[in-house]
Formats: sequence, structure tokens, C-alpha cells
Amino acid sequence: MNQLPAEIILNIANYLPAQCITRLNLVSRHFHDLTGDNELWRRLCFDDSHCPAARARGLTAPKRIRDRRVLELQRAVASSNANLNGTDLNDTANSDAGSFSGSTENRTRLTSLSEDLRGWDPAVSGEKVDWYLEYIARHAPLSLEWLQQPGGKLNGRKERLEVRGMSLLDEKTLLAPLDDGSVCFWDIDPDSTSLGKITARSRPGVLSFDNGKHGCEWQKSYPSSSKIRMPSSGVIESVSIDNNRNKAYFAVQSGLNEIDLETLQITAYDRFPLPISVLSGATDPTPLTVGTTQAIHIHDPRIGQNSRTPATNIQQHTQKHSDFHRIHTNDPDTAILSQPLPLSILHREPEMIHIAGRFPSVLTYDRRFFPQVASTIHSGARLSCITTIPSNTGSTLAAAGEYNGKGSLELYPLYSPYYRPGAEGTRNRTSASKSKCLSLTAHGTRLLFSDSDGMLKWVERDGSTIVRRWNINTYSTADAPEPAVPMDGIFNAEINEGDVARKLLSVNEKANSDVLVWTGERVGLLSFGRKARAESGMDFGGQGEGSEAVGDEERDYGRMMRHALERQADEVRFVRGLGMRRGV
Repeated sequence: MNQLPAEIILNIANYLPAQCITRLNLVSRHFHDLTGDNELWRRLCFDDSHCPAARARGLTAPKRIRDRRVLELQRAVASSNANLNGTDLNDTANSDAGSFSGSTENRTRLTSLSEDLRGWDPAVSGEKVDWYLEYIARHAPLSLEWLQQPGGKLNGRKERLEVRGMSLLDEKTLLAPLDDGSVCFWDIDPDSTSLGKITARSRPGVLSFDNGKHGCEWQKSYPSSSKIRMPSSGVIESVSIDNNRNKAYFAVQSGLNEIDLETLQITAYDRFPLPISVLSGATDPTPLTVGTTQAIHIHDPRIGQNSRTPATNIQQHTQKHSDFHRIHTNDPDTAILSQPLPLSILHREPEMIHIAGRFPSVLTYDRRFFPQVASTIHSGARLSCITTIPSNTGSTLAAAGEYNGKGSLELYPLYSPYYRPGAEGTRNRTSASKSKCLSLTAHGTRLLFSDSDGMLKWVERDGSTIVRRWNINTYSTADAPEPAVPMDGIFNAEINEGDVARKLLSVNEKANSDVLVWTGERVGLLSFGRKARAESGMDFGGQGEGSEAVGDEERDYGRMMRHALERQADEVRFVRGLGMRRGV
């Protein structure tokens, strides 16, 4: 076998399914190198995809195509034997193969295959893709491990603490605030023996949520022996980390806490006139962008708090004008929104800021001309999350949200420096999801988004071709189409069901990168082809007795009611589909 040319082995590998190729990969170092051929796995990704061209070829591929491959293989073997024996071999099989491969019909089919493969290929020009890892991310079994749930004492009782957001410190460490006002770190390194475990945690109450007071003053007024629960604001993007300055920013109601990651102590506290709804990413020297319910603020941590006056200016205007939409300020660091509520802020390049939320357009600001709006992208949907993906024209803005009660996944090409109004975007509002899309992230050459039914869906970069789907509640793959009618009634809901992925984070840029899933209460680590470790999932160490008290009962009751209401909404939509609109 080692004497066979690489071309023959690759031709043989083309007949094998992916499972057999992975076994062949373990035979020897020679086979390991050959079966790792990137083009081989690219072809396998295409053949096993849900792309219409691949599905059509799988259903209608004639046997003559397969016969051509057999004849080509026979000709390659014959040529190899001739070279080894030093003779000139010209048999019937070789001539038949040459005549068959040279036929006009066969050349047309080969050209069609090449065109289908190029049309499907999601990689952009110059992008390096490891198609073996892509195949793993597309077809390997999924496993979800919940990170260790921290425990603490609130209101005199030992309870499980809820996670109030999350952000990546690096590829191996997760950072998140807890509802007792502390900051917690988890190990998410898949090669570590402490995967999923808490590695560090600040003292409770380090985050200030008392409006109008500095964090240190708040900490002095509330002793550590009587901690209270931090109020939930429902903000998804509430944590931002600046690794260059070794600082982290936490939004709690209308206050912005700056925490030193070395000492885990608060170093600055800024109060805004309205509750904070979203934070952008923080990368020094680019200033942090803070979105409140009615305004956008440029927050430069290098400027002292006393030298900034946006909050005072807005408060003075709100007292004079009852119509907030007509407020105009002279503050160069504040832009007033005509409609609430920003939910996602994206920094692109050093100057551009894209903002989406519960208003019909995506707003683009140029930091050099802030607070003037540089351009807008009309969507018409209520967007929850935006991100960018590469494209041959530069980059594409991907957005997820809700339109007329259904999920909406939208793509808009971006041209430097601004969005070109004449360029048409792509809006998938029919097959994206039956419910609102909550979070969106780039994952390899795919897009990953979640919806309010607990589904995670991977689609190609065209925004419509499904790759795979998975439900975080049932822990079962759902590559089959979604059921049109709910199977359970309103009173058949399980109390442990109803989790939704409110935020998704890809750990790194690899095609099969692990994905962090935040449900609003806890964080899970979704992996591909890796067995779950029993010691790392659902570990509630350090809680002691009484941890399954009132907090668990309230949480279970909330899940049950939420799931029941979702089932009721599904039944209402089903009845409407039967034409019984008047009675609903």
C-alpha cells in the first residue's frame, strides 16, 4: 500500500464515507497525511451539506459518473503497474477510460460539479479554511456541559447564584458577574483537568448598583455580612473587557463599573441619566460605546469622571422638554436616539460604530463626526444582535431579530467607509425561525444563532441554507425538519425545560470552536465530538445544605410558566393556521 501513488489513495478515499476515512487516518503516518487532504474534506463537506446543488446531485447522480471514476482508477493502477514493471501497458480498460472521460457529456458534468462546488464554497477569496475541522463542526455529535454554578448567601439563606452576563477574558477563561455583586472566573480550557470549574471569584458586593453613589461608598454602607441580590436589568451585552488596560466594565442599571482584573476592585464608577441597555467591545485606545434607553455615549476611560458632563447636560434638557425625541445637546460625546432601545453595538475598523435595536434601521456613526449619523440601513425588524462576516466585497453585516412575530436573519454588504444605500441586502424571514432570534455569532464558515424556542441553528453564510440545528433543552440533534404542530399540550410542560440561549460566544476562531451558551441564569459549554466530563457539569460545590430552597423553587416555577406560555402561543399559532382567526 505504501508503494501506491497518492493520487490512487485519494481516488479510493473518494469512495469512502467520512467515518471510514477517519479510521484510515489512523493506519499510518503516510495515510494520516494523505487523508488530511484539505480538498478531500472540502468535497465531503459539500457532498454531505444541505445545499440544493449537493442534494440534487445526490438524488440524480447517474451511475455513469461513478463508472467514470472506476475507469479512471483502473487506468491509474494500470499506469502505476506499467511504471513499476518498466513496460508500456495499453489495455482495453485504459482506452475505455480515456474515451469515457473524454466524452462531451462527461466533461459537461465535471464542469457542472466544479461550478456547484464553487457556488457552494462559503470561504471568501484568500481565507484559509481547515475543512476537516469544518466537517467536525458540521456533523460531529454535540455535547453541552454546564459550568459550575456558584453558591452564596443572600438574605441570610444559602442559594445558587445566577450569572448576569458573560465575556471572554481569553480563549481559556470566562468572566461573568453574579447576582450577589461579585465577579467570577471559570476555566474553559478543554485540555485542562479543571474544565468548567470556578478558578477565582471576587468578594460579594464589588459591583455597585446603588444609583448616585460611588462603588466604594456603596460598599461601606452595606457590610459584607448582609448581602442583597443585585437587581436584574435584563441587559444581554452587560460585560466588556479591555485586555490592553486589564480592565473590565459592568453595566448595572444606570451605573458603569470599572474593575481592575488584577485586584478585582472597582477603580471607577460612572452614572448615566438613563438605564444602560448595551455595551460595545472595549479595546484600548478605542473608546467604549455605551447605549442607554434613549442615547448613545462615547465613554473614554482615560478622561476623568469630573471632566465629563454628558449626564448633566441631558438631565437639564429632560427637565425642560417633555418630548425626549426632540432633545438636542451640544455634548460631542452623546447622540440622542429618536426611538428606543439599542440592543447591540458593533465596532468596525477604528472609526465606525453600528447600532441596532428596537428601531427599524441600523444606525452607523463615524466617531470622527460623532454625534452625526453617517448612514442607515433600513431593516424594518426589531434586531437583537449584529455581527460581521467576511465577504469578497469586504465584509457583510449580519443581523438577527424579530419581524412580525417570526425570526429574521438579515445580511447587508458593507462597503468602505459606509454602507452603500443602493446595495440590496438579504432577508430571511420565512425559514430562519418560528420565533424571535435572540443571539448571533460567526462560527467558522457558518452563522450560529439562537431563538426563543431554545433552538441553536447553524446556517451557511447565505443566511438561508441550514447546516444543522440543536435544542439545548432536549439535548437531541434535530437535523430533521421542525415539527409543524407542538406535540405537548399546555399542561404537559416539564419544569426543567424552557431554557433559551440569550447569548452565544465562540471561544476562538477555529472552525470547530467551542461555543459558550448563556441562558440568563447559567453558562454552558457546547463542544463538538468531545465526550462530556461528569465531574465538570452541573457542579454546585460549596453551597452546603439548604441550597435547594426558595431560589430553586422560584426558578423551576418560572421555567414551568414560561414553557407553558410558549406552548400556549404555539397552539394559538396552530389554530390561526387552520383559518380560525375570529375566535382567537
